[in-house]
Amino acid sequence: PPAGSVGFSLAPEDDGIIAAEYLRGRERGKVLVLHSGDDTGRRAATAFSARFAERGGQVVATLPVSDTVGDISARLRAAGPVDAVLLAVRAPQARQLAPQLALAGLGASTRVGTSQLTIGTGKPEEDMALDGIIYPNEAWNVRSVAGLPSAASAGQLLPSARGAAGRLFAFGFDAWKITTYLEPLAQQGGLAGATGSLYLDGAGNILRVPAWSTFSGGRPQPIASAN
Repeated sequence: PPAGSVGFSLAPEDDGIIAAEYLRGRERGKVLVLHSGDDTGRRAATAFSARFAERGGQVVATLPVSDTVGDISARLRAAGPVDAVLLAVRAPQARQLAPQLALAGLGASTRVGTSQLTIGTGKPEEDMALDGIIYPNEAWNVRSVAGLPSAASAGQLLPSARGAAGRLFAFGFDAWKITTYLEPLAQQGGLAGATGSLYLDGAGNILRVPAWSTFSGGRPQPIASAN
């Protein structure tokens, strides 16, 4: 951001960087990247690869996938052994990819998605295919946030806080909170927000540590102490 300004966003690049930090923090060193062909998927995958390499990791292959994934099992096997998979895709694509990853011997690898993973979810009987995939969630969805009702309660009251729109609602709340508490954020080094724990870096960017979640039985479940 310009000098004297602070930047805060939920950009696809942030998802990629967050995922890279998560995996390197857990000593995952070789990753297969799968991303959707849209702008969001490409940007998240590019940012992930750059940060993962900076942190000493290796992206062994990057595979774009279409909305109708089709059979890519040969391409998955050709990527070779990895200890993690990044899924920068939406839920319908991830549901098609999950069994193919298992058949290619990659089902036991750590699988991390971006926030795109929640787009197209909501039916547990279908979303069971996503079980075990870890993804960044808004803190508001998994724990109480000072100044806000629960996500479920707010969704009942406001259409703008329901479903996927809840992410933008949480972002708007945090944008207000940052402007209101900017000085304490800069001096104390952290602020508990609706999108996650917020920090200010030396370049004026607000960094977000999300509340990580996974799918279990087709339903989102928080992961304790995943930050």
